[in-house]
Amino acid sequence: MVAMMTDETLVALKNYEYLILAHGCENVSLVWHTDSVVFGDDGWADIDMLTRPGFTPATECFARRDED
Repeated sequence: MVAMMTDETLVALKNYEYLILAHGCENVSLVWHTDSVVFGDDGWADIDMLTRPGFTPATECFARRDED
């Protein structure tokens, strides 16, 4: 049996990967007790932003698809 990944999971992983590639893995952290993702020198967002299409350029195609 092959399990299919949901779009929400795919978007979250692509956004997280983008942040790691853009800022370096040592500069990206999931802060579970505050439900935040911290990246770069000053970047942060609510952790649920990872599931939002268009949060990073890596998922802009999902955002455009949802507009159609």
